[in-house]
Amino acid sequence: MEHDAVAVTPPGIRAMLPAISHPRPSSLLETSAPMRFTLLPAMALSALLLAGCSELRAPRASQPVPTELLPANEEPVRAAANLTARDFADQGAALQGRPAEAARAIARLEWLTATLSTDPRYAALPEGIGMSMRAAAAETRGALGIVEDTPPAAVTASLSAIARALEAGATPAFPAAIFPAGAERSLQRLTTPGPLPQAGIATGRAAEMIAELDRDGGWSPTAGMRSF
Repeated sequence: MEHDAVAVTPPGIRAMLPAISHPRPSSLLETSAPMRFTLLPAMALSALLLAGCSELRAPRASQPVPTELLPANEEPVRAAANLTARDFADQGAALQGRPAEAARAIARLEWLTATLSTDPRYAALPEGIGMSMRAAAAETRGALGIVEDTPPAAVTASLSAIARALEAGATPAFPAAIFPAGAERSLQRLTTPGPLPQAGIATGRAAEMIAELDRDGGWSPTAGMRSF
């Protein structure tokens, strides 16, 4: 004699069949809702990570080029390197008693140091070049009494304005935030900055290394003459 499935299924198992065969619609919602809320933070984190990666890939902002301190038709970094090497040759002896020229020379040094230290296009330069140039900038700041943590762009702009005033026969302004010793003392220091041995060594070596990398094609694919 034949029996249908319900008749032969033990009562305990038969009681479970409706729940297994016909899941409630709400049970699907209860399962998927936590998944949706779990995915939202993960998606937000992924977006933040992607944004961070983009920021890391982006090159740092370059220092504003002090066009009045550089020849008009020459590549700025190479021109600045050659001029600073000339300015600080023999420990900067040619700058003694020439405050306008000293102001321009130190302004160029500030810009060149900041550019070589922060612009990724010059990463092919040995690390020691940047360290030596920063020591040279510290030396000249100490000679003039410039506040140590002043941004390089501010020092370059201020010294450029001082040079213009001196060449025009006007009284230069020495901002107290940069030159806390005052105008009279700061002008004396600019007129006789004293021997600057570190600046002489650093600028000479930087100019030599840039020329060597140009000559040997040692710049990385993202640096060198094509990127300037």
